[in-house]
Amino acid sequence: MIEWLALPAIITGAALIPKKKITDEKKIQTIFENRRVGIKKDDSFLYPKLYKKHDNEQYSTYLYTLPLGIPSEAFETIKSAIVDGLNKDIEIEFDGLLKIKVYKQKLPEKWSYTDDLLNEGKWEIPIGRNHEGILYHDFDKYPHMLVGGVTRFGKTVLIKEIFYSLLMNQMENVEFYILDLKGGMEFGHYVGIPQVKEVSSDIFESTELLSTIIEDLKERQKSMRLKQYTNIVDTPIQKRTFIIVDEGAELSPNIVEGDSKKYAKFCQAALSEIARIGGALGYRLIFCTQYPTKEAVPMQVKMNIVARLSFIAAAQIASRVILDDIGAEDLPSIPGRAIYKIEKNRTIQVPYIDDKYMFSKLEGKQDAVINAVKDRKSTHNN
Repeated sequence: MIEWLALPAIITGAALIPKKKITDEKKIQTIFENRRVGIKKDDSFLYPKLYKKHDNEQYSTYLYTLPLGIPSEAFETIKSAIVDGLNKDIEIEFDGLLKIKVYKQKLPEKWSYTDDLLNEGKWEIPIGRNHEGILYHDFDKYPHMLVGGVTRFGKTVLIKEIFYSLLMNQMENVEFYILDLKGGMEFGHYVGIPQVKEVSSDIFESTELLSTIIEDLKERQKSMRLKQYTNIVDTPIQKRTFIIVDEGAELSPNIVEGDSKKYAKFCQAALSEIARIGGALGYRLIFCTQYPTKEAVPMQVKMNIVARLSFIAAAQIASRVILDDIGAEDLPSIPGRAIYKIEKNRTIQVPYIDDKYMFSKLEGKQDAVINAVKDRKSTHNN
């Protein structure tokens, strides 16, 4: 009887033995092997080899040497597999060695904008939070920005946050021209603010608006040339002119039909000129589209914009149009989650702001906003 009971007891005992936890290091190595990220040599595969591991309070860093012949882009294609396998946020960089940062805490899925984020007197706006803190974008350092991603994931919220931050930081110096090609529904409410020079709602109004801007640009170019100024950031001129385009695809000659095509061609040419020469003259272009295709984003606009930001993209090709890189198509379906790119990709969560907050704050500072325009210094009138 004892013998009959012995086998089940052994099986039960084995089941109670705690399984050894698989380390992140082992999981990453298994993913390399399962996804065949390596080089075939004779009858075997050579995989990335762990060189060092560092730990701190926020993340662990794994450094790998790579067999010759593996492109760094190969690791972007398996980034989502590593994220899913570890169930943790990661960042991948390549600088001689493959560097994989594995974070101990996940990014928040939402965080709210507050006026504590403002940086008065600066041209910096809070672009988002990553694992290492809040990132700011400086429009005097990187004048233009290209923004893309599918609808309802945060583009318009981001544009409003940029608009509000610049307005609060630089009431006396900022002015806005807004091409709200969603029929003026998003920014039409802000027409009464003195710093908002004009809001256009369709391709025809945008043509007139951009004509005005190009004329002003030529005048400012002439004025600065006479003073031998080469870049506005090195002059006493404080004024900056922001041109915000919300849904730039509506200005594509390949998308619109009929007589609209000739207006679209003019608009794209004007935006290209602003992107090409406007930065040094104090013009800042923020071009946004939910249809990031080569037809929707003029080549001259794209080539002259260093700063890119993409929310989740519909496909790899859309990610490449915005970032010149893949990755945005694999972002989690979280509103506000984006990749911000200057020199390298950073995954961020964009702060959330809504019209109610903005209206409330603007009403509280109504006198200051209006008086700021009246008190503009003569050096602004170029």
